[in-house]
Amino acid sequence: MYRIYMKSDNKNFNAKQLALSFVAYSTASIFGPLLIIGGLGYFLDQYFDTIPIITIIAVFIAFIVTNILLFKKMKVVNKLIDQYKAQSIEEATRQKEENKDKQS
Repeated sequence: MYRIYMKSDNKNFNAKQLALSFVAYSTASIFGPLLIIGGLGYFLDQYFDTIPIITIIAVFIAFIVTNILLFKKMKVVNKLIDQYKAQSIEEATRQKEENKDKQS
């Protein structure tokens, strides 16, 4: 099983946990702003009787917020993947050295 060690907060994650946490975060990042900002736009439309102008603007703003949140999360995930790659390379190098020492 693949393990990813995060030096910043000393937690171990396997690939499945990382993927599931990203899916949960992505879902919340999409529906959270849409429901909050879009819902606010809908109620403002009802209040000011401007249906659907404010709702459309609110949904567009929610789309922008969602993209910003997902972009920030992807930066973190990419750092974790790069960290995992570095660990894998170090482990492979160490194993090759150990095998050479055993053969000698």
